[in-house]
Amino acid sequence: MLLSTKYYNFVGMRKNLFLSLIVSLATNIACIAFAEDSADSFFAQGNDSYTAGKYQNAINLYKKALELSPGNAYIYYNMGNAYSNIGKYSDAVKCFNSAIEDGLDDASIYFNLGNAYNSLGETVEAVSEYKKAVKLDPNDAATLHNLAMAYTTLGDVENAIQCYESAIKINPDDAGSHYNLGNLYSQMDDETSAIQCYTKTVKINPYYEKAFCNMGVSYSNLGDEDHAIDCYKKAIELNPRYARAHYNLGISFLHRNMKEGAEKCFDKVVELTPYDISAFIKIANAYGEMGNQGKQIECMKRAADLGDEDCVKWMKDKGIK
Repeated sequence: MLLSTKYYNFVGMRKNLFLSLIVSLATNIACIAFAEDSADSFFAQGNDSYTAGKYQNAINLYKKALELSPGNAYIYYNMGNAYSNIGKYSDAVKCFNSAIEDGLDDASIYFNLGNAYNSLGETVEAVSEYKKAVKLDPNDAATLHNLAMAYTTLGDVENAIQCYESAIKINPDDAGSHYNLGNLYSQMDDETSAIQCYTKTVKINPYYEKAFCNMGVSYSNLGDEDHAIDCYKKAIELNPRYARAHYNLGISFLHRNMKEGAEKCFDKVVELTPYDISAFIKIANAYGEMGNQGKQIECMKRAADLGDEDCVKWMKDKGIK
């Protein structure tokens, strides 16, 4: 069985209201000469820490600012971004929602709130927030991209495709949207459309090895092993340690009855993934198709040694110790 890398690239906090200049919006003043212990001073210091990547320190400073200026939407917003950057998404959600409750109504906050929900695995909530962001800014490709990704997670392929197509109209050079759209078409068994998307992906980004690998899968599914082999070789050229591409290349060689080439590919996968049980099982099955019982047993034994109970049972049933 061919393996397709169905990765849906997530656009992170690409949009941000976080700027030092927002201080003037948050405090409704134009100068930056703050009292040492004022909310404005703590907010500005928090922004400096945020810019320096010291997110926890920024959070601590934003909390001090909030003590002196409770209900300040901009402080909550920036603190939510800081929490997101250290992976505390539940806290980020609370901050973003507080900012919204305190009057902040901007596409960026709904975008970042959607991202936080998405990171928590709360995809339905993420969709809701992304849709609010799209309503406020319908021409933002990043939001449409993430909304499409969320729809994909929910299995809503039709809406996902529509969102990716809209994102691509806005930003035709977004390789990630072309790639993800290709993945969706491949899932729908529309391999011709998938190949068109992958072709656009690698035209934009010629170093996109996953797109070459998935394009190879699509060609192979269409029975075009020559083009599939070329794609897998290109993916391996770009990333010699790309085990999935080596495996798929081996399967294509096997389909062409090029057993020696297939065996070399499978040996490379074993070298690259010495603890991957699923890889050993798939390769064992491929060796079984090749009639190479010795290699099949070797791979099944490796999987059994790694703890796969089905392989242990297989070995026992075969009387192999």
